[in-house]
Amino acid sequence: MHGKIMVYMDSTGRGTVMNLAKVFFDFNRQNWHDKKSMPSAGVFVEFNADGKRITSLKPSKYQEFKEDSFITEQDFWRTDSDDALEDMQNSRRSAYITQLFRTTDFDSIDHIPLSMTIPQAIQKYFEGEILSVEALKVNMENNDKEAPCILDFFIIKRFLNKAFDTLIFMDNSINQTQFATLKSITMHLENSFNDMRDKQKLLNTTRIFNEIFLSVQCHYQALVATIDTRKNRLASNEHQLRTAQTEMRLLTSKPKPDPDKIKIKQDRMDELVKEITYFKETLTRLEALRNDFYKKNLSLFENAFKLSREKLFQKIITGLNLCATIMDTKIWSVALKSSGVKNSYFSRNNTEHSFCTLSFAELYLSRLDKASLNPSDQKLYAYLQKINKEHGKKFLVVTSDLELLTKIKIQVFTLNPYFIVKYAPKKVNYQSLMRDNTFDMVYIDEKTAWENAADIILEGKHFDKYGKTKFKLI
Repeated sequence: MHGKIMVYMDSTGRGTVMNLAKVFFDFNRQNWHDKKSMPSAGVFVEFNADGKRITSLKPSKYQEFKEDSFITEQDFWRTDSDDALEDMQNSRRSAYITQLFRTTDFDSIDHIPLSMTIPQAIQKYFEGEILSVEALKVNMENNDKEAPCILDFFIIKRFLNKAFDTLIFMDNSINQTQFATLKSITMHLENSFNDMRDKQKLLNTTRIFNEIFLSVQCHYQALVATIDTRKNRLASNEHQLRTAQTEMRLLTSKPKPDPDKIKIKQDRMDELVKEITYFKETLTRLEALRNDFYKKNLSLFENAFKLSREKLFQKIITGLNLCATIMDTKIWSVALKSSGVKNSYFSRNNTEHSFCTLSFAELYLSRLDKASLNPSDQKLYAYLQKINKEHGKKFLVVTSDLELLTKIKIQVFTLNPYFIVKYAPKKVNYQSLMRDNTFDMVYIDEKTAWENAADIILEGKHFDKYGKTKFKLI
C-alpha cells in the first residue's frame, strides 16, 4: 500500500502511517527497510501490513509531485505500489511523446528542449544518499554541545562502539534512546559510503545517463521516433523506386511500349526520387541534431556526475565524522553526570583520561609495543598524538585524598574530554611526574601534602623547563 508517515518519534523509534482511507497503521524502526535513509514525518512510503500493524515499509521513489509531472499526489494515493505508479507515469509519458511526435514540426526545429535538467537527474540518482545527509543536518541543529575537534570516524569507529557499550554496562539506568537517532543516521551514512565505494569500479556513467537522464527526455524521444519513422519511409521509398525502375525497363523493352503507362510510371519514379531526397536531407539534419544533443549532454552529465558524486561522497565522510564526534560528545557528557561511571571509572586511581572514545584508544595502544605496530595501529597512534598535541593539556593533583582526586578529575574533564589528570600522593611520584611531563596546572592539597606547599611549588618550578606551569592550592 501507499501511505504517508504522519508521526515518528526518534526517541522511541515508533511512528504512524496513514493510507488513502485515512486508516492509521503503527510501525517501529525495525520495520523500516531502507539502508540509506531514515523514517520521518511527511515521507511518502510503500508498506505492507498485518491488520493495523505494519510489517515492512520503505520510502516511496516518489516524494515530490510537480505541476509538470506526469503523475500527481492523487495518483500516488490511488495506487498500491511504486511499480503501479511507475507504469502509470511511463504510460502517460509515452502518450505525451506520441503527441509530440505527431504535432511537432521537426523540419523547422533547431534545438531539443529538456524535460529534466542534468542536476535534477543526478539528484534523482543519489536520492537515498542525499536523504541520509539531510537527516544529519536536522540532528545537528539539536546538538548544543560543542566538541574540541572533529573526529575521524574510520580511525576511531571500533573504540566509539567500545565506549558506548562500556557506558551502558557501567550504568544500565542510562536512557539509550537518546543515542538511537544518531546511531541510525550513522548506520545509513555508512551504508551509503560502502555502497558508493563498492560501486566505484563498476560505475557506468553512460548507462546511468541513458537510464536516468535520456529516457525521460520527451522531445528527444519524439525526435528519435521521428528519425526511425523517416528511416523506414526512406527504405520503403528506395525499395519502391527499385521496383518501379525494374517495371520501367520491362515496359520500355516491349515492341510497342504504352506511352501513357510509361508516363505514369515515370511520374511515380520522379515523386519517389523527390521523397527520397527529402528524407535523406532531413535525416542528415535530424541525426546531426540528435547526435549533438546526445554528445553535448553526455559530456556535461559525465563531468557534473563526477563532481557531484565526489562532493556527495565527501559530504558522507564528513557526515560520518560529525556523527562520531556528536556520539562521542554525548557519551562524554552523559558519563560525567553518571554516578555509575563515577564509581566504576573516575574513582580508579590510575584513570588519567576522561570517559571518551580516545581514552579507550589510548588504553588499547598502551598495551602494545610501539616499535612493532601494524599500519592501522600506527595510523591510530599518530592520530592520537596529533589530537593530544593540538587539544590536550596535562594536570597534576598533589594529594592522597582519593575522593578529592575524583572531584578534581571530573571538574577538569568537564572542560575538555582530551585533558589528562595525573596524581602524586608522595614526593617520589611528584618528582618523577614533574621531571617527565609538562603540566598546565598543578593542584596542591595542603591537608595531605608531605611538606609545606611553598616548598612543593619551589621544587616544581625547578623541574619546570619552560616556566609555563601554574600552581593552585586546594
